[in-house]
Amino acid sequence: MAKKRTSKSKYQSPSTGEYCTSAQYMAELMCLRMAENSNEGSLGFKFWNKGKWKKTYQHQIIVANKLVKEFDESLLIQALNSKKGQSIYSLRNKRLVELVSELKTEPSKPQSSELPTSDPLAKPKKPFGKKSRMSNWRNLDE
Repeated sequence: MAKKRTSKSKYQSPSTGEYCTSAQYMAELMCLRMAENSNEGSLGFKFWNKGKWKKTYQHQIIVANKLVKEFDESLLIQALNSKKGQSIYSLRNKRLVELVSELKTEPSKPQSSELPTSDPLAKPKKPFGKKSRMSNWRNLDE
């Protein structure tokens, strides 16, 4: 893990906040998903050095490095963070390769640098819920 962002270490680790490689990021993401799925709660600081998660993390790193050689790392991470990819708990899952190939074939949408502007003639939204007694008392002074 690197303290500064480099060409290899460009992803920020969810557990330590330091910069890591794409393989480390994907392996850590899979371990976090496995822990949440099995109701173990959040993983500790540098969890890959401790007990059960050491072998799991090492295994996911090996698979992630193989995938990075085969596919683009940004496509892999985009597939893992997509709606369909949220249910993937291991990098050995065959659906991940299918998702990445789908993303490859999709024509990329041109991203506009402009921020969406709101319509100046649009009406403001109504507040949700009823007025409280305090807001009624405040309105009496006006």
